[in-house]
Amino acid sequence: MGGALVGCALALCGLRAAAADDDGFLGKARLHLAIEDCGPGPALDDKAIEAQAKEHYDRGVVLYLQGDYDGAIAELTATYCLLPRASWLKDIGQAYERLTQYELAVAYLERFVREAPTRTPGELTERRNASSRIAVLKNLRSAIKVATEPPGAFVTVANEQGVRGTERANSDRAISLVAGDYTMTIEAAGFDKIEQPLEIGIGKPYSFSYRLTPRRGRLRIQTVPGDARILVDDRLVGLGSFDGEADLGLHEIDVDATGWVTGHETIEVVDGAVASATVELEQPPANGRWLAIIGATALGGYVGSIGGLITNANTDDASFGAGLATGLAAGAIGGYLLVPRDLRHGTASFVLTSAVAGTANGTLIGSMLSDDQQVASTISLGGTAVGAATAAILLSRFDVDEGQAAVYNSGMVWGFASGTLFAQIFGDPDDASAGKVTRTQVAITLAGANLGLVTGALLATRYQVSRRRVIYIDLAGAAGLIAGLALQNAASSAGGAGANDESRSHFTLAGMVVGLGVGTFLTRNVDAPRLPKLHPQITPVQDASGGRGFTLGFAGSL
Repeated sequence: MGGALVGCALALCGLRAAAADDDGFLGKARLHLAIEDCGPGPALDDKAIEAQAKEHYDRGVVLYLQGDYDGAIAELTATYCLLPRASWLKDIGQAYERLTQYELAVAYLERFVREAPTRTPGELTERRNASSRIAVLKNLRSAIKVATEPPGAFVTVANEQGVRGTERANSDRAISLVAGDYTMTIEAAGFDKIEQPLEIGIGKPYSFSYRLTPRRGRLRIQTVPGDARILVDDRLVGLGSFDGEADLGLHEIDVDATGWVTGHETIEVVDGAVASATVELEQPPANGRWLAIIGATALGGYVGSIGGLITNANTDDASFGAGLATGLAAGAIGGYLLVPRDLRHGTASFVLTSAVAGTANGTLIGSMLSDDQQVASTISLGGTAVGAATAAILLSRFDVDEGQAAVYNSGMVWGFASGTLFAQIFGDPDDASAGKVTRTQVAITLAGANLGLVTGALLATRYQVSRRRVIYIDLAGAAGLIAGLALQNAASSAGGAGANDESRSHFTLAGMVVGLGVGTFLTRNVDAPRLPKLHPQITPVQDASGGRGFTLGFAGSL
């Protein structure tokens, strides 16, 4: 029989499959060959044994030519057991080669080389050919392919002699290596490394599949309010806080609670560190539709009344009343129809304050420039238009929230109050006793109002303050103002002297400043989160069998 043989298993032949035997020698274990289990031969004479051997051999040749290599191996093995000749070993090796069982093919060919006679030149040639075939088979490369989840891991197969092959997992290209003992390493960023010994046979395809285990780090999340749900990558992990392990890499954190705006953050968990974050939710902006409608009604009444005075030289009560009624109706109807239903409170408040500030500026400037009521009213109306237009321009470029609008409003109110008090302090006592307001006093009041307006605008752009805190500060300022006025009256009564505008203004101004300062200090922590000492916590758990569930408990300190 000639040609290359390719090998598989002997189980189909009814003979014991070849296995590795530990024969006491160092190195790779020797393969167990089926011919080693032949046992004692039959009790026949030599001629009968040779006849039986020939019969088995002839059947083996036929089966080999028919492509039934397993059957051929069985018959050839039976032949060798009856009549041990070295030539049968070469034939068995060729059959295993046809079955692509190259290790067994090499083992039988090597045994043939050891046992084959070398008496004639033909026998020497046959032995050299077998040795050459052994060398060819031993150099046949095996193909190793690896698939991983997630795909794309870096695969290295190497041995102690420095022979190595590398390739990406899930690639169509295989790692090609000769037979031997290797170590396969699979690595991917963010996943545990896999390392395992690998015994590669001769000319075989190998396929491996692995699900990589993500490396994990520490993730710690705290929320405000303390009962908000925490979702990591769309998976609920806790309420109020979470402190546990998470896969390395980026994670999407969503925090939500009833009545609060949902918060979202992206956090990267790195090896050997704790990734922590405090997610503070914001309350949804208050709706300012009705505030805007009320403001539009008041503004309409003001514009209507001023318009009636401007267009009627007599400035009688009838024209004023008609203009006021018309303006109120127009403002109310227009506001109800035109104000959007989702108008934010901060936007409405900022527009109204700007319109009022423009009106106040126009009124003060008009009173300084002319004693004619129509002229002064026209300037006042122009100031209203300028204030409203300025607010519209600024809102097209900036987003004003409730806290910023409150600071802006507060700056205007206290600026106007300060200007008025300073005007009384620096005014002429004779004019004050006569009830006159000089242009100097108007200018001081105007300067104070605008200084407060600018200060409020600057503070609103630089600090994040809640409307609640601004209200507290304003109440403290009003309380200080009243306390200063009361203190001045008490001092005047105790001294027996009558109160005057300058003295009253000094005490009132001082009380206002002290009240605002104390209110600012006392409310310094109003906007700071107050985390609960104990909070509910939901923690995912997994039992030994792979079942998943949650535990509900409390975390924090007493």
